[in-house]
Amino acid sequence: MKHYKKMMLLIYGALLLICIGIVWLLGALNRQGNTGNNRESTVQEDTSQAGETQNKNGASGTENGAGLDETGNGLDESEEYEAEHNTKETEIEEKPYEPPTLMLASDLHYMSSTTHDDGKAFRSMVEHDDGKLDQYSDEMLDTLVETAIENHPTALALTGDITLNGERINHELLAEKLQKVQDAGIPVLVIPGNHDIRNQNAATYFGEKREEAEYLETGDDFYEIYHRFGYDQSPNRDMASLSYVYPLDAKHWLLMMDSCIYDDGNHVEGRISEATLKWMEVHLRVAKEHDIQVIVLAHHNLLQESRLFTTQCEMENGPEVTALLEAYQVPLYISGHLHVQRIREHVTGPGLEDVQNGIHEIVLSPYSFPGNQYGMLSWDLDDTMTFETRHADVAAWAKTQGSKNPELLNFADWSLQYGKSVIREQVKQTITLVPDDLKEKMASLYADLYFPYCLGEAVPWSDAKQTSAYTLWQRVDPKGKKFKEMQSMAEDSRVARQSWNSAGS
Repeated sequence: MKHYKKMMLLIYGALLLICIGIVWLLGALNRQGNTGNNRESTVQEDTSQAGETQNKNGASGTENGAGLDETGNGLDESEEYEAEHNTKETEIEEKPYEPPTLMLASDLHYMSSTTHDDGKAFRSMVEHDDGKLDQYSDEMLDTLVETAIENHPTALALTGDITLNGERINHELLAEKLQKVQDAGIPVLVIPGNHDIRNQNAATYFGEKREEAEYLETGDDFYEIYHRFGYDQSPNRDMASLSYVYPLDAKHWLLMMDSCIYDDGNHVEGRISEATLKWMEVHLRVAKEHDIQVIVLAHHNLLQESRLFTTQCEMENGPEVTALLEAYQVPLYISGHLHVQRIREHVTGPGLEDVQNGIHEIVLSPYSFPGNQYGMLSWDLDDTMTFETRHADVAAWAKTQGSKNPELLNFADWSLQYGKSVIREQVKQTITLVPDDLKEKMASLYADLYFPYCLGEAVPWSDAKQTSAYTLWQRVDPKGKKFKEMQSMAEDSRVARQSWNSAGS
């Protein structure tokens, strides 16, 4: 028995040393082209101290596969560990390996209640938006925090657009709320979206006035607020962007990629820069050499995912990034941005899904929409991945808080009906030469299809075509934009896009 345990400790030590070597190599390779810059030197110093801050920020180095111990000195600590335990021959039961789980949310578009008074200017903004429930942003975020603590995944990853329009106050208050998740021992990993940095739409809303608000000017501003959410725990971050590597465990790495363009102003479009692509390839190469699976997360989409939203969603150099990831057999890319739940495999032509083995993309629906949908990605012992969508229960959270607000206590139904009313009114404004009662009927059909589409459900187009509202659309505006949009939603969503299994893909 003692010999067996000594053998297990030696194996553990060997694996630990291998992990340390990988991390050291990545750091050395990354430093070759990134010296002499003030900002980079500061970041390098921060990341070299990542191991020292991991326990304070909810991520232990050995538990997360980087091979780092509490002090960041993995080699010395592992030798001390072996010496001490071999001498004492301590009776330690070997814990069985537990595959990781990853909780995912995107497009929180967090808006603190301190930035508005629920007045006329604020209501006008919400009513002209795309269905976000900004008036209950605090409550929805608090529910997400409690849901994460209840689920207790290996990590919670947020794939950008974490604030409404990059307001500094919203960033700062969001970070305070996310800290509660880390205090519960769950690492939180963030990357920016196009709304989060240098966004001149940042505003507050009080009374009838919309007033400009302070926003984050640079990536450094973002890092200053969020460095403890993934960056401090990373053994190596990219010096040219806000990208970083995060080891979930010794077998699985996340590449958290910054796909946003903000150096010369705020852009809706995204791309991975040439420098960052080189940084990415270093990690992909080393991971492949050591049989480590890599999953890539970014805000912008990798593939063309929607017939409804056809511009400014896929990364500008999406084909180049796709080719790189497929060259290293990366199985999965996860994004947000589109505001539609989608799952798609990359193939070069129709009907080739069974012939080609392309990368899959999961696009997360916006958590800020009715349904408050998030994702769970898990691995089994055979390394098969399973993804499913879930809904955060705002009503249950409100009940625990003693709320008497009927909208919160019936949030799933209320939020959907409210969201539909917003979309319905917008569509009605596009319909002309039709009585108001018929406008209402036509616009209601559009709203009834819109939210199932955004949540990745199968759009009930065959049922819709049997309605009098569909007949009205055919008669009144068969070539109009909104009728074509409904057809696009139906074509995109013949089947639900809410679950995925890597073995059955």
